[in-house]
Amino acid sequence: MATETITTEKPVAVTTEKPETTTTEQTETTTAEKTETIPTEQTETTPTEKTESTPSEKPSTPGDSEKGYPGMQPIVLYDPVKEPHVLKEFVGEPCFFAGGQYAILLQFAHPGLARGSLEHSEFADRILNRLKTTTRFLTACVFGTPEERKAVFGIIHRAHSVVKGDGYYADDPELHKWTAATLFMSLLVVHEAVWGKDKIPQWKVEALFRETSVYATSLRMPTEMWPKTLDDFWVYWNHNIETLEVTHWAKTLMKALMWPKVPFPMSAASPLLRLWTTAFLPERMRNEYELPWTKKQQRLYKYSMGYFRITYRMIPPPIRGSVATFTQWEMRKAVKRIQKTGSWKKSAQ
Repeated sequence: MATETITTEKPVAVTTEKPETTTTEQTETTTAEKTETIPTEQTETTPTEKTESTPSEKPSTPGDSEKGYPGMQPIVLYDPVKEPHVLKEFVGEPCFFAGGQYAILLQFAHPGLARGSLEHSEFADRILNRLKTTTRFLTACVFGTPEERKAVFGIIHRAHSVVKGDGYYADDPELHKWTAATLFMSLLVVHEAVWGKDKIPQWKVEALFRETSVYATSLRMPTEMWPKTLDDFWVYWNHNIETLEVTHWAKTLMKALMWPKVPFPMSAASPLLRLWTTAFLPERMRNEYELPWTKKQQRLYKYSMGYFRITYRMIPPPIRGSVATFTQWEMRKAVKRIQKTGSWKKSAQ
């Protein structure tokens, strides 16, 4: 059964514990070519460091201007608290895809994210498409060059610019902060399930916390909005887990996500992912979504995760790493299309 507590050097109770985490949409309209802004590169520390500097109190500012691609809107990106390094090690393992539904359900617990996704997308009918585009975004955040990030993020920002309604706006930085928070937690939860909760050194948790800010800053959350310390993050996280209300919009999306309309090879894995996601969720969120968690399910989770834990570790690292290699290759193919047409598609519409 999934553990409901995460422990740091200063034990902090956590009410809870993988694309497609950030809910992104395709938009195929073409507009005039405009100037874009890209953040300057930051100096990275080596992964052997065991201390991390506290983010600067100075407000973040956009980086340099660069020429855009066909149909791209002006974008403003902010530097992450720390450039991805430890994060590359984590997302290079395909087992973290198992945390995707967990992160998305927690994102949908925020009314703005749930309502915006339901009213401005055909979520239930486009699961595979959204998985593909979200994976491109996450891959670009961690492995992309500045040029690749500019291309992918420009498409995402263009899609978000039209997602607005009563009580929500897709460019609300608070929504992106919460999205990145769920992605950070999904890494910890899955790592604990597969490798054990005592396997991550404290310095690595601290580094991972800072580096996952890239998921929010890439969606235009100002850098200073990210919690300054890990303790600050736990306060923010616990508050949201205790106060967010799962709406009828979220429950509708949950059914589409947990019982997806996908081809047979993927649909065969749905019951197992559904079981694991239910186990990963904090108890309150599980109850809010009205997901049963019987003793039989708990036993099934224990045995299935135990078997997966053993067999996964037997797979040679180069084979496990081939998944990340493929996602980078696919993302770069998409970037070439964007640079040519200004959209995900092979030809401009």
